Amino acid sequence: MVKKNYFLIFFIIFLSTFSLLKIFNNVVNLDTYEYGEWLINYQSGFIRRGLSGEIIFQLSRLFDGNLKFTYFIILSVICLTFYRLNYILLKNIKFNFFTILILFSPLLYFFFILINGVGIRKEILLFLFYLWYLISISSKSFNENSLWKFIFIFPVLLFIHEGIFFYLPYIFIPILLIKKKEEYKNFIPHFLVLIFVSILSMIILYFFKGSEKNAFEICRSLKTFAPIGCLERGPIFALKNSLLKDQANNSMLFFYLDASFTSWLGYLTYVIYSFVPFILLFKFAEIKNKLTYIFIYFLIIIFSLPLFHVAEDWSRWFSIHIHLTVFLLFFLQNKKMIKYKIIRNSKKINDFFMNKKALLFLFLFIYCTFLHHEEYFSKDTKLEVTYYKILSNIN
Repeated sequence: MVKKNYFLIFFIIFLSTFSLLKIFNNVVNLDTYEYGEWLINYQSGFIRRGLSGEIIFQLSRLFDGNLKFTYFIILSVICLTFYRLNYILLKNIKFNFFTILILFSPLLYFFFILINGVGIRKEILLFLFYLWYLISISSKSFNENSLWKFIFIFPVLLFIHEGIFFYLPYIFIPILLIKKKEEYKNFIPHFLVLIFVSILSMIILYFFKGSEKNAFEICRSLKTFAPIGCLERGPIFALKNSLLKDQANNSMLFFYLDASFTSWLGYLTYVIYSFVPFILLFKFAEIKNKLTYIFIYFLIIIFSLPLFHVAEDWSRWFSIHIHLTVFLLFFLQNKKMIKYKIIRNSKKINDFFMNKKALLFLFLFIYCTFLHHEEYFSKDTKLEVTYYKILSNIN
């Protein structure tokens, strides 16, 4: 009989509960960004990012046109499915202090529920897709033909958010790692089709970026269910601007060069702080050719850099990297391609925390909530200590 992982069950239930509360809060308040992003639709004609909103719009007819209720139901199903797939991926993992620490990275699961302005955004569909993809690859019945459905689903996601394109390399990596070199040729047609259809989709979307008319028509189609400030700010409003223009229609070309040294130092500290569990885990991992893995990961980050150039939501972009990386790491651990050898002082640390559960969870809670940074990077953002910020607001 398989022993249940009660820590993982509690962790998933906790995250699910707070995520659903976040969705409900967005609905009640008609949140400009989190709620509004999902409601971009095709009621003004074909436009980038409109697929999810059109689906919600059409399904709302089943509920007398109640977009808020439809949004809540669809997002709740997506959210619960996401956590269910996480449980399937993680349930056989033998956790130690360092693997648990990864789960509490500020840019992983808690990024959804702790950072104001993030919430359940469209990248959760990429996470769902990738989890399904990894779980399917793990199946004994998986073969070359099984891959085709994923090859054609990925480009569809681009019509929900084109930024997903910049995480395309994550599709190749699992196959390249688990298959023998002589088998690579069997997957060349799949990857060529994936690249071609994805690039073609991006070209199509480029010519349907949006306009002021699109933004006005979308907001009008939502009627009383439109997000707050629909024509003044937010994702729908932003459709009227050209690329590399902010919502005030000012140039964003090399916007990150306007940031002060303090802003840069604070943001880099936040990112490194979030990646600390990965650095520790990689140190203890027994992997052949570690430098090759580092080089491949470096190339993946490089591929996504255009996204950082055109949009300010840097923490979101890094959060997507961290999510996909965590899923991939646990996938490889399930495949027994990664093992961890914890010795000497690291073993003492592991044994100490794993034998003192209350202290462990206190440490993890403090770690994931200690630092706070907005989801975007600009010249005005700064790194803050969460508890100092709370006390300052009280006073």
